Amino acid sequence: MTGRKNVSLTTRLVVTVGLILLAANIVLGLVTLDQTKGVMRTLINKNMLDITDSAAGFIDGDAMAALTAEDVGGEAWTRIADALTVFQKNSDVRFIYAVRQAGEGSYIFVVDPDPEEPADFGEEIVLTPGLVAAGNGVPTVDDAPMADRWGNFYSAFSPVFDSNGHVAGIVGIDFDAEWYDDQVRRHTLSIGVISLASVVFAGVAVFLITSSVRRRFKELDAGLSMLSANVDRLMDEAVTISGYAPRAAPTVSAELSGDELAVLGRKIHDMQDDMVAYLDYLRRQAHYDALTHVRNSTAYHEDVDRLEAMIAGGGASFYVVVYDLNSLKEINDNDGHQSGDFIIKAAADILAGVFGTERTYRIGGDEFAVICEGATEAEMAEKLEAVDAAVRGFNAVENPHHVRLAVSRGLAQYEPGTDASYKQVFARADGMMYVDKRQYYETVGNRRRGR
Repeated sequence: MTGRKNVSLTTRLVVTVGLILLAANIVLGLVTLDQTKGVMRTLINKNMLDITDSAAGFIDGDAMAALTAEDVGGEAWTRIADALTVFQKNSDVRFIYAVRQAGEGSYIFVVDPDPEEPADFGEEIVLTPGLVAAGNGVPTVDDAPMADRWGNFYSAFSPVFDSNGHVAGIVGIDFDAEWYDDQVRRHTLSIGVISLASVVFAGVAVFLITSSVRRRFKELDAGLSMLSANVDRLMDEAVTISGYAPRAAPTVSAELSGDELAVLGRKIHDMQDDMVAYLDYLRRQAHYDALTHVRNSTAYHEDVDRLEAMIAGGGASFYVVVYDLNSLKEINDNDGHQSGDFIIKAAADILAGVFGTERTYRIGGDEFAVICEGATEAEMAEKLEAVDAAVRGFNAVENPHHVRLAVSRGLAQYEPGTDASYKQVFARADGMMYVDKRQYYETVGNRRRGR
């Protein structure tokens, strides 16, 4: 009778542990899948907008607005097509093209450099919310894929402005929706394998626990190792998909090696740490720029929303500095985009070094914003001079790309009672930056003419 009672208690213990592990892995798997979907979508949106914003910056809005069907194949048309082709060849986008508004609620293709199945000049494009938003001057990614005669795609659109600041056209890109859906399916399959392994482990443990507690926990350890292997598979897929580098597996200390419960606890803890570390990595990828490693436009808009709330509550105090690189197009045209990326990264390193990575945002292809909360006028003057000194120091040393760094800047302080929103502060800083940029190009032009 005593033996039966002990076996029954042991069985119930193993079943309880097995059910807890199963439930924990199912919940963790569902949470991971849900967060992975959101983070992957955010990363896709960010990459798409980076490409469209950069491509739009290389296009002459006045020339685009003047294109007609007779210009197809001509110099102006070819210049735009070549610029778009460069971005298509150096990214994973399926299509990149330029469109413009033809009437109320109607947009037509003007440049499509696709070599196999290009759209005709004047062919109407499927109207989407993102396209409408870009037509109003706001870079946007469509929330849902849209199907047309070329396939099913997620699309992003950025406006191209003419010399008067009006929207002259739109650069659009299409990202294959099948890739995104395939990643979700792969993650779902991995999580299903982990959950199935948990079920198998619990059944095997209940069946095999018939002798001693030590043997029963050894079987449990074997099953958990199998589960750990499946987690490792998920991490390997993460490395393949996003470049994530998992932490090294810790070793079990000698004092824990004979304690099965302690070893099991350590393994479960390590698996949870791996999952949490991966989710933290995905969150970081969604808020930091891949090239410069400063914060990206997603993080910038989140902090702007926070400042807007502080302004509404009467508790805001901040400066905004807008930096824009000078002569980047000339560097890209004459020295190549690798040199352009090098100079963008150099500017970001200087700004992050002076203001800090958490305050520095890359908000466009070559445009940066810095938000300094609670800073004094003297502190800002010191930091601006530190940036200028760092730029001079960079240019004083020869670099592998033989390029020079030049930036224009604009500074504005939030003025309570005057500024009703963050946008007003930013607009002043942006306006001062463009004044500084005009002065720079006038100075450079005068030097070239020998004045």
